Amino acid sequence: MLTLGTMVPALALLLLALAGSGPAGAVPPDATASADGSTVHLEAPDDVKRLCDALAPVERLRTKGDAVARGEAERAHERARRRALAARYAATVPAAGLALAFDPAEGTLALSEPAQLPVAHGTARLWPALDGGLPVEASADAARRIVEAQRAGHLALALEFALPDEATCGTGARGTRFVLPVEPVAWRWTNDTKVVAAGGAAAERPLATAAQGAAPRITVGAPIAGNAGARRGVADRSGELEACYAEALRRAPGLDGVLVAQVGGGRTHIAADSVGDAELAACVVRALGSLGSGAAAVPIRFDLVATSPGPSPTPAVR
Repeated sequence: MLTLGTMVPALALLLLALAGSGPAGAVPPDATASADGSTVHLEAPDDVKRLCDALAPVERLRTKGDAVARGEAERAHERARRRALAARYAATVPAAGLALAFDPAEGTLALSEPAQLPVAHGTARLWPALDGGLPVEASADAARRIVEAQRAGHLALALEFALPDEATCGTGARGTRFVLPVEPVAWRWTNDTKVVAAGGAAAERPLATAAQGAAPRITVGAPIAGNAGARRGVADRSGELEACYAEALRRAPGLDGVLVAQVGGGRTHIAADSVGDAELAACVVRALGSLGSGAAAVPIRFDLVATSPGPSPTPAVR
């Protein structure tokens, strides 16, 4: 029988190739990793607090009760911590207070290091442990436009990241401000809603959005585990998948990424998600329903392809 445990290594490789201490006696809730494997967004102070509670080393956990109760609480906390460390995260950073540096020889724009990025209304600062400057390719003219957008208050940094092994949150004197080391995966500079530069994995994605004439495309890949015939069953639902992506692009015109749908066995769920749009994931689950083919993990890529000016196309399925 196909299980999520047997798919984890393959899913991680696929998404990388194609593209997330409490009061005494408390055990942090497992609210850091979505059940469907989607990206966790750190937006509110409570999001950061839950994550930092989950990342606290088990030896810092203060539990009540007898030996059995304490042991069970510690085991539950360690499971939640492992899930938090394995998840993929996203956050939006206001750019007003960030220092930028342009290298004309290299043609890159980056953050002045060391950089700490405020998120969740200033509750936390992210410290990029790798690619600390988050460099992007930019001509002098492009860099100048980015700086002008920053000066006008329209610039923001959208960051996708993972966590280093054994990551924990540092805290301020009152325990209400956090510093978290992160490993950047992809980053985009946006002028209001328009993507103006991208780096990391995002550099391979088109900067044009559907609203700017890019053509949406859906690619159903061969199953990475399970019944090879499941690909045809998923592709047969192309009309429903097109409708899901079209609706998602109306909400977020630059949306792209990969969903891995685990189908068969009477139900469908999302096993991994690099898109980070919960409504698209839910729509895909509804579209695929309970496919009759054997159990399989099928990758579905949603992306945008730059086109020449013309009528706005509907999503194409391959």
